[in-house]
Amino acid sequence: MSENKNKPQPAPGQQIGRSWAGVASLSQSVWSQKEPRCAKMVFNAVQKFALEEFTRRKGEVRFLQVGANDGVWGDVLHPHIMGGNWTGLLIEPGDTALKRLRETYADVSSVEICDKAIWTENGIRTFYMVDGADALSSFSLETIMLHDPKYDDLAGMIRTVEVKTATLNSVAAEYSLEDADVVAVDAEGCDDIVLSTYDIEAHCPAFVMFEHVALSASSTEKLRQRLADADYTMIADRHDVLAIRKGTFEEHMTTFFEHVVHEARNN
Repeated sequence: MSENKNKPQPAPGQQIGRSWAGVASLSQSVWSQKEPRCAKMVFNAVQKFALEEFTRRKGEVRFLQVGANDGVWGDVLHPHIMGGNWTGLLIEPGDTALKRLRETYADVSSVEICDKAIWTENGIRTFYMVDGADALSSFSLETIMLHDPKYDDLAGMIRTVEVKTATLNSVAAEYSLEDADVVAVDAEGCDDIVLSTYDIEAHCPAFVMFEHVALSASSTEKLRQRLADADYTMIADRHDVLAIRKGTFEEHMTTFFEHVVHEARNN
């Protein structure tokens, strides 16, 4: 999930030109639209406050994070996890990112790390690793290559590795986290597939967070309908969705969050 609090330093081989309008300019997602730059800042602030307020009310928060990368870069859950009241699972199959993720949380006993990738079945599958920019790594080569204009030779940075796969339902059961309060996914174009392997309707997490920007119109429409049917209010900017389940907050508070982000996007 995108968080632009700090401008990224170019990775090896990266060269961002003035003509590059970003992946969002290519998005077919039902949540994608042109918006002022401040909309991301407003969305991030609303998301941060909602998670902080939920933590204040509930005390201990249980979470599942798919695509944790190194646990720091662009990671909206990191400050909450480090706050000491969050317990859960970080899921990351990438070898270089996994090493950094273990270092990030080496002294945090409240989290566990799983080195599997989430997919529709348990097994082994080819995964595309992007050396020098491993946050782009994915099962979707097409999604990775959307970023090609930013790099001198993005194709040359990609290698394939075989990774262990499992459904999110099976991993949640393995780690006794079926009742997670927060489910956060950043799977570079595969977020819809990841969420299809998790029984949102049965487990009813308070928050479902995912990146929609690289998903198709049909897959995002299906996700929108599925979440609406499961009593979630969806708050989105050009990249990400924060879905809040009915009853997590008073209705007027969730409506206020939705209104603030909507106004920022349409200002």
